[in-house]
Amino acid sequence: MVNRRFFLCLTSLIATYTFSSKNLANNINKAKGKIIIIGAGIAGLTAGKTLQNQGFEVILLEARNRIGGRLWTSKKWDNASVDMGASWIHGKQGNPITKLANSINAQVFPTKSEKAIIYDLNGKIITEDKEEKLDKLAQKIEQIIIKIQNKYNDDISLQKALEKELNWQQLSNSDKDYFNFLFNYNIELEYAADISQLSAFYFDDGKAFDGDDLLFPKGYTVISDYLAKGLNIRLNHKVVSIESNNQGVNVITNQGNFQGDKVIVTLPLGVLQKNIVKFSPPLPEKKLGAINQLGMGVLNKLYLLFPKPFWQKNYHWIGKISDKKGQWSGWVNLESALKKPILLGFNAGKFGKEIESWSDEKIVADAMKNLRQIYGNSIPQPIDYQLTRWSQDAFSFGSYSYYAINSTPNHRQELAKPINQQVFFAGEATSVDYPATVHGAYLSGLRVSQEIIAHQ
Repeated sequence: MVNRRFFLCLTSLIATYTFSSKNLANNINKAKGKIIIIGAGIAGLTAGKTLQNQGFEVILLEARNRIGGRLWTSKKWDNASVDMGASWIHGKQGNPITKLANSINAQVFPTKSEKAIIYDLNGKIITEDKEEKLDKLAQKIEQIIIKIQNKYNDDISLQKALEKELNWQQLSNSDKDYFNFLFNYNIELEYAADISQLSAFYFDDGKAFDGDDLLFPKGYTVISDYLAKGLNIRLNHKVVSIESNNQGVNVITNQGNFQGDKVIVTLPLGVLQKNIVKFSPPLPEKKLGAINQLGMGVLNKLYLLFPKPFWQKNYHWIGKISDKKGQWSGWVNLESALKKPILLGFNAGKFGKEIESWSDEKIVADAMKNLRQIYGNSIPQPIDYQLTRWSQDAFSFGSYSYYAINSTPNHRQELAKPINQQVFFAGEATSVDYPATVHGAYLSGLRVSQEIIAHQ
């Protein structure tokens, strides 16, 4: 495992060199080798740009008809770009995506967690007393999680651990509603899985950057478009199998075969779990174990465009305590960022997946029922909507990875290990420090590039 201090120094050096326009190098005659990259998401694009600038011949094979992977900006609405996949730079201070955004003068908009308004079961703004109660319950959850992770011997679901420590059956219905709101709003929407699916030991394992979260008013694809410039990317190329031997690698797609010296696999965890792409020789048992032990989460979005705003403009986040945990508890007010009356609603985990089987009309109607509990029956119908069904996406089968029960950081390390210095792996699921984030995927692209450079 690469020393953390060394790794950060290394990535800083690579980033400085790689993304300087003065250093673009694509001289095939001087190429150090041919690298095939499977996937043109943030990890694949970062690795591609890094290696090409270091003199490698690079080709990216992307199954979709667009670049970006789970980073996907919709331009459907005039003058309002909305991100159907990743939305934020999570923590601006020291974040490599912040540095990259600044280098290309990308417009960003800060969303502040403290600019939140919470509504109770009756759709009323919670009183100061209730707000104080929520804060105390949130602190209690944090204390319990620390106790669980320090004193429990065997991993169990976060739900079982919390309910045990809270004496769940003895709680009042009111307290249960408050706790369920906090479980969903603070945990499930963050990790894209129910607390019943999350590892009590490791669900929150990883590091974070400080500072505000930043949105891209023009969409996150300002980053992927920049990284893709000058790269040889083949869209609509679905990989069927990956063969490797002492002669090199052979990648078979629906549009032909591609030979190279090495291959970088950035397939999302959900795709690896489906065993859609065949490996020859087969993946090692430890890597297969890691793939199957980690979880692939679901976080679905619903954007609603209204004729006019009917909500308080000075709040970024809108929370709703519900009698059914995990149903439309979190909304984002995007009016300030996008200059359009748009609300974004989230659903994660089991409910997020359940509604994927509903019709668009039913999803929108259910969301509007929720909003009318807060703002009254006189609010207007949306002019239009956009929504996601990430677990049904054939090129991801989910939104991002999480620590399922009995999974550990060792599983991410195992997933990241190269095979015979020929088959390499990158993507957010391979990131031990920053899983489930764009910056985690980005840093994995730098990490895998250095692995290849180091073994030339």
